[in-house]
Amino acid sequence: LSAVHIVPEWYFLFAYAILRAIPNKVLGVVSLFASILVLVVFVLVNNYVSVMSKLNKFLVFVFIFVLVVLSWLGQCLVEDPFVFLSMVFSFLYFFVIFLLFLVYYFVGRVFM
Repeated sequence: LSAVHIVPEWYFLFAYAILRAIPNKVLGVVSLFASILVLVVFVLVNNYVSVMSKLNKFLVFVFIFVLVVLSWLGQCLVEDPFVFLSMVFSFLYFFVIFLLFLVYYFVGRVFM
């Protein structure tokens, strides 16, 4: 576990929460980089898809909510309820991204 005084800048708190949520060091670092890479890919894909269905709007709202909660959990202490919540919201982070990419794929095939 990391020391209490080691806290990243505010814009990496969500990735820090994901890093702390995974007990394996290697998988934690991989998920840390994947969480940042997912944001870059999300921005690039979001620019090319102009069709906003209701499901897409809902999933984007859920993604932003999960991102804000993960950022809040990244600044909390490494204690029992916060670590468990970080695990749950880390799973939700990657699951919502997976659902968004599925929606983008199928919407892109239907309307393009």
